[in-house]
Amino acid sequence: MSKEQPPRVRAAARRAGPTLAEFREHLSALAEYAASPQDSQSPFMRSVGRHLFDVSLQSFIRLVDDYAADHASASRTERQNDPYSRLNMRALARTHRMVTRGKVPEHLDRVPDLNRLLDMVADDFTLEDVRIIRGVAAALADAMPRIAHKAREEGMSPDEIATESGYTSSRIAQFLREEKKRHGDDAQ
Repeated sequence: MSKEQPPRVRAAARRAGPTLAEFREHLSALAEYAASPQDSQSPFMRSVGRHLFDVSLQSFIRLVDDYAADHASASRTERQNDPYSRLNMRALARTHRMVTRGKVPEHLDRVPDLNRLLDMVADDFTLEDVRIIRGVAAALADAMPRIAHKAREEGMSPDEIATESGYTSSRIAQFLREEKKRHGDDAQ
């Protein structure tokens, strides 16, 4: 392993792709480009192409706007009641960890005991949910060396990765070695 460490720069928030606003802006730029004259086209073809593209693009932009409006209008309680929501998953994991370790802060008087918590989980999740979540957990476990490597390339230290992921630092180091070996094997 190289003695040089990547810079310790960490993005404030990681996004998978552009926001809807950025996507809409991109579509509008495409419309402007399509409307600009192309020397290689006849005036008739330019007019037909511009019209067809403009109509299609405007319809698509309306769809994007409708989706954004629908998404924004969905109530927070609807998202909170979704057992798969990140908010619920995080709360369930945190509550379960606190209850099983007996480390419930005194100011949290609404945290249930373990039996009540397990009853609540049984009420919220079906057998199909269990199968899906177990599958996701297996996929995440298999992908963890790649996830750790990506975080390392983004400037996080192994200790930071361990803290964020819930793994030990030594396990993160093992993941990083596995991924380094896989990259070495890929290069051959």
